[in-house]
Amino acid sequence: MIRGSCLCGAIEYEVEPLVGKIFNCHCSQCRKAHGAAFATQVFADGKTLKFLKGGELLKEYSGHGGMRAFCSVCGSRLMNYAPDKSLYLSVALSCVDDEDGKPYAGKPVAHAFVDSKAVWHTPHDDIPSYPGIPDGALD
Repeated sequence: MIRGSCLCGAIEYEVEPLVGKIFNCHCSQCRKAHGAAFATQVFADGKTLKFLKGGELLKEYSGHGGMRAFCSVCGSRLMNYAPDKSLYLSVALSCVDDEDGKPYAGKPVAHAFVDSKAVWHTPHDDIPSYPGIPDGALD
């Protein structure tokens, strides 16, 4: 399990991450929602999501085929999921409080949606890039 929280600490959660499912998403929606060149997300088992505090403060924005969940107090983006909450749960790694990295073992395995990346940013590392979501990412 990994634990996470929003910037103001009003919401705390825990969830079971899927090992090897950490991606840098470069799509325009993630860039705008996070205010950054990309968002680093870890896929998790949605059935294991448990709010330890402040779950009632979670707000959702529905758009672009999915839900984006954030803290209604400080605005921290916490996670994304399918509208019916069954297909996937994608947790913003920037809000995970476990600093040692042991629960989710390692660095991102891919850059996703690089076809819509910011023109002013080029990934400079040794992980593969994909025009969309990598095959098998949601398996």
